[in-house]
Amino acid sequence: MFSFINNNKKSTGSIGVDIGTKSIRIIESIKKGDKTFLENYGEMNLDIAGAKSFRWFDQNTLNPDIKNISGAVLAILEESEIKSEKAVFSLPDFSTFFITFNMPPMSKKELDSAVAFEARKYIPMPMAEIVIDWQLIGDNDTTKEENKILVMAIPKIVINQYKTIADSCGLELVALEAEVLGLKRALIKEGDLATCLVEIGYQSTNISIVDNGCVITSVSYDIAGKDLTFSLAETLGVEIAEAEDLKKKHGLGDTKPEVSDVLVEVLALICDKVKKIIKEFEAKEGKKVTRVLLSGGTTRMNGLLNFFRIIFSEEEYFRNTQVLIGDAFYKINYYPALEGSLRDLNSNFSIAIGEGLKRFEK
Repeated sequence: MFSFINNNKKSTGSIGVDIGTKSIRIIESIKKGDKTFLENYGEMNLDIAGAKSFRWFDQNTLNPDIKNISGAVLAILEESEIKSEKAVFSLPDFSTFFITFNMPPMSKKELDSAVAFEARKYIPMPMAEIVIDWQLIGDNDTTKEENKILVMAIPKIVINQYKTIADSCGLELVALEAEVLGLKRALIKEGDLATCLVEIGYQSTNISIVDNGCVITSVSYDIAGKDLTFSLAETLGVEIAEAEDLKKKHGLGDTKPEVSDVLVEVLALICDKVKKIIKEFEAKEGKKVTRVLLSGGTTRMNGLLNFFRIIFSEEEYFRNTQVLIGDAFYKINYYPALEGSLRDLNSNFSIAIGEGLKRFEK
């Protein structure tokens, strides 16, 4: 997706870079025979970087702060002793347009031109200012009665910003792709039934439905980790930093009910949004979502998984839907010393792991 250069087959290492609003996570994976291993990983958050955000606001768009991000990426590469140079960067889903529509039967060559023309109707930007990519949903038979198309579009200015970051860090930018594609690669197994991926970050919550290996829908929802913190600060009358500490220390546990009561109200909104998107997919596609996989730093919060499970089990419609923390390690091997860190790595590094695996796809 949005590939720029040919992979150098002599280089066995691959870097996955996930640039969030409040943290940057990088993994290095290597190929040994037919197995892929997690070689190195590193993370930097704002407490260390000394910045307010790795993004800045411009006309309601969160653009990357190139200077701060480049410095942080370089520091992570050096501290983690990451040697590979070929990198895949993730793009936040709020920087990417996802559109789905149907097209009549035609050849692959005809479809390529037709999709670009049809996409103009849905993308709220001049075509000269964006790059689009698309894929068929389902099999590759373009002559069937109806072709379901998923289109992804990204502003060229954003691509250039990420190229600048990679160049500044001495990395070769192999590809850019939306977070959900990295997340899908890390968490979804071949042959999995329809699954809802819920990535709760700091700035946004991304809710996606993946079926038969294809992203069917992906929605960026602006209630996320930041709202948990802000609600605590406002309700309890404390500073943001203290609210963040309370969230991390107590979460939904019973040690401080006044904290969990506030968090429950915000998380209930996220659960309602997830349910709504699942029901819309099932009504349109006639398929059942069997699992909800949670990821993102917020999933480390005490009691969050259990809260989601209770909320889903309370509604008869979702009684048989599994709610789990996504497992980012089924495709990648790791050293035994990391066993104790897997929970944090699963929550925080799923996207970076997925991006690091891209070069090794068949």
